[in-house]
Amino acid sequence: MPDIKAAIRQALEADDLDAVASLARKDRKVLSQLVRLAYDKETLAGWRAIKAIGRSAKEMVNKDYAFLRETIRKQLWSLNDESGGIGWSAPEIVGEIVSCAPDRFRDIIPLLAQVYDVDEVVFRPGVLYALATIAEVLPTAVEPYTNLAVKALSDENAMVRVRGLEIIRLLRDLLSDTDRAAVMREMPRLLSDQSEVWIYKNSHFINIQVKEAAEETV
Repeated sequence: MPDIKAAIRQALEADDLDAVASLARKDRKVLSQLVRLAYDKETLAGWRAIKAIGRSAKEMVNKDYAFLRETIRKQLWSLNDESGGIGWSAPEIVGEIVSCAPDRFRDIIPLLAQVYDVDEVVFRPGVLYALATIAEVLPTAVEPYTNLAVKALSDENAMVRVRGLEIIRLLRDLLSDTDRAAVMREMPRLLSDQSEVWIYKNSHFINIQVKEAAEETV
């Protein structure tokens, strides 16, 4: 396992997610190592681990479907006070796994969406990231939860607003008239919102203003 850990870290440092996925295909314990690394979202390695989970899940889903479901169960449990821990990256991890085969994990999506309204608002950006990740693969699977993205547009947390805009952009053609009208009411304010957030995108952290995310959405 020490050699595997070193190989994973080396691949993440090189942003070689295909290499990580290849390791996971041969040994499903690699996914467990990625989950541990994914809990440090302040680092590039942490976010690359999150992305690598999705890439690895695609390689594993046919052979290790039950293992992936068990990983999801553990992550959702970690969001429960009774778990004794805090699943800081659990929503992102679950979203990446579900995105590898949204039809096969469709029953997980409502459980993930429910996390948005728990008392710990710190999970909101992660839930929205997860829904956006799934929407990139199968938009219709996320369509029932567009109300969360609409609510996010007026959230006090700038990161939540940016993540909400990502979902609106991905589901633009699926919005109901009611949701579309609600989005348009928020847009003037969002288009002048200079709040800044750091997000992981295209293998690196970038600084983005809310208004820039809004401009990409309209």
